[in-house]
Amino acid sequence: MYLYNTTIIAEMDRAEAIRAYLTEQLAAMESDVDISLLEMVDSPHEGITYCVQLRTKTTAEIHTFRETHLATIQTKLEALHSGKVLFFDSTMKFINR
Repeated sequence: MYLYNTTIIAEMDRAEAIRAYLTEQLAAMESDVDISLLEMVDSPHEGITYCVQLRTKTTAEIHTFRETHLATIQTKLEALHSGKVLFFDSTMKFINR
C-alpha cells in the first residue's frame, strides 16, 4: 500500500480560492479514488499548507493520478495564482499494513 502526498503551500491572500478549487476538483473525481484533502495545522511555512493524499495499492495508480488529475490541477493553479502557490510531492510505502 502506498501514500502519495502533494503538498501545496498557498500565500494567505490566495488560500481560500485555492482551497475552493481543490475541493471542487477532488469532488469531481471518480468515487473509487481514495483521496483526501487536508490542511496542515501549525505549519512551519508562511501561508496555508494543504495536502492532497492518495492511498493506493500500486505505484502505477500514482502515475495515472498524477497524469490524469494532478497535472491539470497544478497547471491551473499556477496560471491563476502565479508566484503565490508552491507544490512538492512524495511517495511513501506503508510497512505496517
